[in-house]
This record gives sequence, structure tokens and C-alpha cells, in this order.
Amino acid sequence: MIPNKFAALSSDVQPTRSLQHLRRRIDGFGFHEVIIDSPDHSRYMGLLSDAHVASILRVYKERYNALSLDHRVNHITIFKNHGTDAGASLQHPHSQLIATPVIPSQVRHRLFEVLRHYDDAGECMFCHMVEREVEDQTRVVLKSERFVAMEVFASATPFATHIFPLRHMASFGDISEMEVVDLARVLRTLLAKIYVGLGNPDLNFTVRSGPAEYAGARHFHWYVSVIPRLTRVAGFELGSGMFINTVLPEAAAEFLRKVAVDKVAGAAAGQ
Repeated sequence: MIPNKFAALSSDVQPTRSLQHLRRRIDGFGFHEVIIDSPDHSRYMGLLSDAHVASILRVYKERYNALSLDHRVNHITIFKNHGTDAGASLQHPHSQLIATPVIPSQVRHRLFEVLRHYDDAGECMFCHMVEREVEDQTRVVLKSERFVAMEVFASATPFATHIFPLRHMASFGDISEMEVVDLARVLRTLLAKIYVGLGNPDLNFTVRSGPAEYAGARHFHWYVSVIPRLTRVAGFELGSGMFINTVLPEAAAEFLRKVAVDKVAGAAAGQ
């Protein structure tokens, strides 16, 4: 892990807030770090070994928990940009972490909706969804002892895939060592299937976690979102907030299930 040379935020300033009429602002405090995936310039994460990916996830967890101790930090986003269309400015494989003094509005909306569901139904919305999807199977790409990767129902883009822990956890920082190993296998396999089956598309993946203080919350469930960049957002999507997806999630799941990555896994294991 190293600090980002072109950081979006700076830990040298204070998160000072100001209000002028209806305009609110906060100084650009935060942490922006780069996690280098591998010394090999050409090693995409889906081509690494499961053990290597587990090592990367341990760094994610270590930095997540360490930065969560800073009282100025309210939210941490861990993400990977793979390819130009996904926003990658460097070719060497790497992940990034940005810790911010505010909870982003998109995250706040997600937290609000799952809390509303919990108040209405008395259960975690994600736990209920995962249970039903595992029973149905049509959108499940792969399932392990501790995680399930599945296509998103009514997804905005083709092959949008989420990986959920089967154990209820609101914060990524609560992941256990056994779950790190299992998630590494599922994430690496999914990325390899996308690499082989879709021809190495540009993609983003994000660890979508509740804030650290949400640890133990019953209404939220962290997950990993993997979004291949197969289409572009155009005028209709920007103007309406509605998205055209030409691939049904059931068809995407069936396609990815059939993609064989044994040779890729064997090559990665022998590196």
C-alpha cells in the first residue's frame, strides 16, 4: 500500500465545514491510498492465484479497520478500476481506497432504504434476497460455503454481478480469515470467468460496506459489486434515470456459469 501520488483528498487538511445561505462545503480532507496488486505489470486480478487475491483482501481489511479508527473518517470506499473505460489511468494492476469525512448521498440512500425495509419487515433485506436467490438459482453464478455471486435482478447494465457473504455482516471490517480465503476464491473465479467469457472487458468492482460504526447493525449487509463496462451511459439514461440493459440477468448468469476457467486457475496456481 502506498499513498496516491495524485490524491483526490488530503490528510493534511482538516474537515472544516461551512454554510453560506444554501451552499454547504467541507474542506478536502481524506485519505487516498493505492494497493498494488502484484509486482507483475501484466497480472490482472482474475489471473492471480486464490492465495494471492486473499493477500490483497487482507490489505483491504487492514487499511479499512485502521482508517476507521480516525474519528474524522465517516466512510471508506475500496475499489478497482480495470481499463480505460472504467477510469484506470495506470496500466499496472492496482486497487484504491478513499476515506472521506462524509457518507456519500448514494450510500445514505442505500442505508435509508434497507433501514425502512427492516422497520417494515423486521429482517435484513439483503439476507432475505440472498436466501430467495439461492433457492431460485436462476441468477446465481457460483456459490461457496460462505459467499454467493449472482446477477442483479433488473440490473442497469449487462453482467452486473454482486458477491454477498452468506453470514450477515454490515461492515467489511468484520470479515473473518476463513471468509477472506473463501471470498478470494469466489472473486478470483468470477473475474476469471468475465475475463475469459467476455474478452477481458474494462470493469469496476467496489466493496460496498456500511460505515465502520455500523458493525453489528441488523439492517445492512456489505457486498462486492462487479460491473463490466460493456455499454455506455447516453442521453436517455442521463435524462431519465432509466437504463437499457440488453442482457437479461438470468441469461448472463447462465452464460457465466458455463465459462470454464480451469486452465486459468491452473496457470495462476503455478505462478
